[in-house]
Amino acid sequence: MKRKMMIALLMAASLCTVSVPVIAQETAGTQEAAQTEETAEAQETAVAENTEEAQPADPHASTTLSDNIYDFQLKMGDDICQFPMTYEAFTALGWQLSGVEEDESVPSNSYYMIDFEKEGLRIGAEAINLGINQTPVSQCLIGSVTVDASSSYGVDLSKMPVELAGGIQMGTSTVDDIKAAYGDPSDVYEGDYYTQMTYSKDTYERVELYVYKDDNTLKKVDVRNFSEPEDFEKGEVDTSTPDVVSEYQAPQELGSDMLDPVVEYCGDLYQLPAPVSAFEANGWVIQDAAEDAYVEVGGLEFIDMMKNNQSVRFSIYNKTSNAVTLSNCFVTELEVGNYDSDSLSLKLSGGFTLGASKSDLMAAAQEKGYLYDEENGYLTIYESEDTKIDTRAQFWFNEDEDPDTAAAVTYKNYNLQ
Repeated sequence: MKRKMMIALLMAASLCTVSVPVIAQETAGTQEAAQTEETAEAQETAVAENTEEAQPADPHASTTLSDNIYDFQLKMGDDICQFPMTYEAFTALGWQLSGVEEDESVPSNSYYMIDFEKEGLRIGAEAINLGINQTPVSQCLIGSVTVDASSSYGVDLSKMPVELAGGIQMGTSTVDDIKAAYGDPSDVYEGDYYTQMTYSKDTYERVELYVYKDDNTLKKVDVRNFSEPEDFEKGEVDTSTPDVVSEYQAPQELGSDMLDPVVEYCGDLYQLPAPVSAFEANGWVIQDAAEDAYVEVGGLEFIDMMKNNQSVRFSIYNKTSNAVTLSNCFVTELEVGNYDSDSLSLKLSGGFTLGASKSDLMAAAQEKGYLYDEENGYLTIYESEDTKIDTRAQFWFNEDEDPDTAAAVTYKNYNLQ
């Protein structure tokens, strides 16, 4: 099964191999002394046009294999690839996506494990989305490849030779050859069947080399570079109001159950998650945010909002499939404590608020069949272990002053209804 993984990422160069013809120019000695200005201009124009036509599609393209392992290059057959590279450039080399559709979506700042096939050969890869919007695999970058010649499942090196920086070749190079080319690795793991040598520049910038002990040759390579290319375009922010925001309706009353998503905050009713725009409609104003501020898909941001001279920091989430403005994000958690101003208040469904007794809260949880934990002065109430992370009511008790009376109330609901 393919897996989508969330990550925090940065990024650097992308491409494939294109040759650039040399433009021959006559020397001044062979030119006619009486060459007209018009002829000279025409020649300059022709040279400029030919040079432009000869440029590779990707400015980072390479025709020779580097000696630096941290250029993250790999030569497979006659093709030199440098990662990350575009999906389009990679598939132009004849590699075809296997086992998943090109329109499979990848969240922002995520990678997706995929496979490619070419002429009966198979390699693993990771499609990475470094943009601010959800995007299909076909519009991702290929951030890594894994070439495995240790079994019949992967690559037959007699059909497709594989070479790395510094002339290191799969199926031939040894541990000593690799050290001679790159120096001592960042990390070494001695397994029963192979020696794994890792050359690491950063968390998501590394090359792993597997030298198998049966013949002391390199049979598996994993090249990964998730750094952002200099010319990478992250995408556009959706400034329209998403349906999930426009469809939100403020509730009319509190529920009877403390885990109901309806809460009363500073005198107004909200159903969490509630869009930031719902708070703005009740008089809250975003403070000190850039005019073009946005939150990427699945992203979290912290903003300050003010009402009646009270400033509160909110954590907001983008729960849409595009990068959106702050107003179109969602508040999923609210908290008020007796250390806050009296102008701030929070009441949960069921009427629970500051000053609630621990025994009453436990009794209410037991009546509903809910679970609860007590730890470090906190009483956390939730429906099940599976829902605890996303939906819960939490009460803090100041054990030094009054261990039985709630001194802070927090309610969280991450799931849209």
